[in-house]
Formats: sequence, C-alpha cells, structure tokens
Amino acid sequence: MAKKTTTFLLLNLFLVALDTVTTTAVSPAVFVFGDSTVDVGNNNFLPSDAPKVNFPPWGIDYPGRTPTGRFTNGFNYADYVAKAVGLAMSPPPFLSLSNGNQMLRGVSFASGGAGILDTTGGDVIPMATQIEDFEQVAANLTEIIGKKSAAVFLEKSLVHLIVGSNDIGALYPLLSPGNNTQKDEVVVLLLDKFKHQIERLYDLGARKFAVLGVPAIGCVPMFRVAISSYGCNEDLNDLCLRFKTATKALLKDLSMSLKGFQYSFGDLYEMFTQILSDPQEYGFTETKAGCCGGGRLNAESACLPNSTYCSNRGQYAFWDRSHPTQALHKTMAQLALYGPPLFANPVNIHQLVKS
Repeated sequence: MAKKTTTFLLLNLFLVALDTVTTTAVSPAVFVFGDSTVDVGNNNFLPSDAPKVNFPPWGIDYPGRTPTGRFTNGFNYADYVAKAVGLAMSPPPFLSLSNGNQMLRGVSFASGGAGILDTTGGDVIPMATQIEDFEQVAANLTEIIGKKSAAVFLEKSLVHLIVGSNDIGALYPLLSPGNNTQKDEVVVLLLDKFKHQIERLYDLGARKFAVLGVPAIGCVPMFRVAISSYGCNEDLNDLCLRFKTATKALLKDLSMSLKGFQYSFGDLYEMFTQILSDPQEYGFTETKAGCCGGGRLNAESACLPNSTYCSNRGQYAFWDRSHPTQALHKTMAQLALYGPPLFANPVNIHQLVKS
C-alpha cells in the first residue's frame, strides 16, 4: 500500500508539472550536462583527486556564504536558467539523489573538468558517463509514472549541454601554433563524438536542447598571463571559433534529420566578444584579471583558502584564473535566455521552452 501511495503522489506531482508548462510556458524539468560552468556539486562526491571547490572563498556570495561545489563565487549559469524556466532552484546533482521524487524537476549530471572525450579532465564524470546516468534516470521515471507519461515529460523538459572547453584547452597545447589543418582535425574529432552524444540523448527521449557554445577561451586570465601584453591568445580563439561554427551547423543538421528536435544555441563566443569589447556596457570594470588567486592577473596560482580576493566581485568577469564570476554567469544566462539572434539562435531559451 505504501508503494502505491508514493507512486500516486509522484504521479500527481508530475501532472502538476505538465499542467504548469501548459499554462505558464515553463519547463517541467531541466536536465543539465557538462562541465564546471554548470556543476552544482557532483564533484563533491568524487575521489579526492577530482577538482573540487568545496571550501572558502568559493561560494562567498552564495546564500549563507556556502561553498557548494559550484566553480564560482555564488550562483552559476545553470542556477539562473533553472529559475527563469520555472524551477525554484537548480536540479540536484545526480550523485546526491536518494529517492525518485528528487528527479521530477530534473537532474544535474555536470562535472567540473569534464569534456566530450572520455580522456578529458582526469578523474571526473565525462559526457559518456553523464548520458549513462541520464539513461538510468529516464528508466526510473518510466517506472514511476509509466512509459507514455515519461515520454511526454522528457519531450517537454529542457536538456542543457555545456561542454567542449576542457577538450579544447587540453588539445590545443598539442597543436603546432597556427596550424589550421590540425585545428580542423580537432574540430572533427570533437564534433563527431558530440553528435553521437546528442543523438543518444534524443534516443532516450530528449527533444528540447539548449546548447551553450564554447567561449573565447584565449581571453581567460590563465591564457592571457602567458602573453606579455596580457592580450588574448588569438590562435586559441580561432580554434574555439571553428568549433563554434561547426557546432551551429551540426545542430541545424540535426533539427532537419531528427523528428521533433528543437534547439537553442547560446553563442558564448559572441557573448565574450561583445562583453570584452565594451565591458562597462555590461557592468564590468575588470576583464583581464581573476578576482581570486595569486601572481600576475591572479592567474598564476589557484584560488585557495589563503588566497586574496577582490571586494568588488560584481565588476569582475572572472572569479579565478579560468572561471566566470557570478556576475558574468548571470549576464551569460540573460543573453542565452532572452537575447537576440546574435547571442541565441535560431531562438533563445525562453522561446524554446514556450514552443
């Protein structure tokens, strides 16, 4: 009897979620895949040698000044997107789940350091494993609410993918500077794998995909500090631009070949370009240095408990040598959610969820 009662309650919660998406155009659930841009704590559950930020001053601007495992000083991109599409907060980390009803508003599978390739990031959760975990969640949903209802639920849910930066960061040092042939080979390698990953998510029931592209990685502090003028590494940015262009083409092709496939591509490369060219327009006064760390640009050492950190964090684009501040995360999310085609195309996330 207890099991039947629990199943009934979960089914009611599910029906309320679907009713909400019909009447107020929000998403019943958000499933998040990717790297440190959107990790909300999965890495806290990994072995000790996995990258972790579960100590101060990480999280200093999160409610309660809590280091949650988010790779920033407060909320991250996933938090802002989740709230905007109707969730009270980000879906929970997959590794924290203890019962089935926790997944009815979505799950975060993201892992700081993860990439498209299994070899990227070391002892983290690569995309292939994240998708295996989603398969388990999809099976659990089917068991709880039935096959037909689970299919509708997944079709209406938002599937968010933010990955690729770590792969590019790891592969770029292996290339000869300025070798465009090698860059294109990297793009083909990553895109072929990424295509199969998206198709697998589609096969598991996903239909609405929000993909945030790679940024101009050459402009983050850890790459700027290697250049005497502290300028951007434009050769690395060229690789990012090539991957961005190929990703946009891939998504367009998938939308034509897969029935019901819908997507919004958040052009993070263009966001970075615009923000860095006119930072004050977006509320930033410091875009070269990290807020927390050590050495030149605060980019020569990690943000540790004994590191100094800036007081005007809302004006910094980068929290440490490679991760955005809460302020930049919020700006990125707003542009992806509500921005014009320059930043989000063919539709923004708000339009995708409403469709």
